[in-house]
Amino acid sequence: MVYLKTRPAWAQLLMFIGLAFGSFLILSMIGMLILSKITGFNLFQLGDASAWDYSNPALLTVLRGLLLIQFLSLFVIPSFLFAYFSDPRPGQYLGFRSSKAIYFIYGSLVLIIAIPLVDWLGAINHQLIPEATRMGKWMKEAEETAAQQIGFMLKRHSVQDLLMNLLFIAVFAGVGEELFFRGVLQRILIKLFRSPVAGIIVTAIVFSAIHFQFYGFIPRFLLGVLLGLVYWYSGSLWTAIVAHTVYDAFAIVAIYIDPSLADQQSATLPLGNQIAAGLISLAVTAALVYLIRKKSNSSYEAVYAGDKAEEPNPFSF
Repeated sequence: MVYLKTRPAWAQLLMFIGLAFGSFLILSMIGMLILSKITGFNLFQLGDASAWDYSNPALLTVLRGLLLIQFLSLFVIPSFLFAYFSDPRPGQYLGFRSSKAIYFIYGSLVLIIAIPLVDWLGAINHQLIPEATRMGKWMKEAEETAAQQIGFMLKRHSVQDLLMNLLFIAVFAGVGEELFFRGVLQRILIKLFRSPVAGIIVTAIVFSAIHFQFYGFIPRFLLGVLLGLVYWYSGSLWTAIVAHTVYDAFAIVAIYIDPSLADQQSATLPLGNQIAAGLISLAVTAALVYLIRKKSNSSYEAVYAGDKAEEPNPFSF
């Protein structure tokens, strides 16, 4: 069997995009048909978020069902299929390797300590988008729709709802998005650019853009970079999955304790002066990343040692 990892990186990228698009198109339609039968929503109602009735109890099942469909059809299944066709050891290809406990601790701390920086960047990001323009209005409407959906799920105040939110929002995002973006896409892009830094940055841009929440583009880009660095330096996807899940779980639990946080721009605890807190957060986050890097043995040569010899780099000058 000729494995995909021996193909040129640009070909791998096209194949992965095609596989992800095809899987999402076919499997999400099947999933939505099933969800329609379960909830009584027809396909047009499922696809028109602007017309949803948030007083309808069945909408909670719809939102969780859509998250499950996205988790499986877009993130999990395409990632595992691509890994299966890419390497005789799919799990190793995706980064499912053991890692030292210190990387899990540092990885989670990096994202939690970055929260004040994320809040500060979010405020800056919000000011950069002119709401008076047609594009600005569209971005704001998309942001408000997404916030309304997440808020509807997070404001439900029972232990069962908390556990379900931790599963459908934190765990699904932590596992699914890290599989797709760090496990596959980042691996391909690092090979394409022959540079871990370039691959991590471009992956983070795609990671942020695909959420279609433009008021949070800059802070989500930062989180993508941090997750990419945690994965690269630790050599294990588990560390990025745990860090991502812990970050989202922190926000969910914070809103469970104080539901008013759901009405703020970001689901984080207020931390006083944003600029001062953001600068302190930046310094400590950078120090932690530096410590992770110092302990790391990861290298481009080691990660891609089993790949076929590559053609001349089209991005080198």
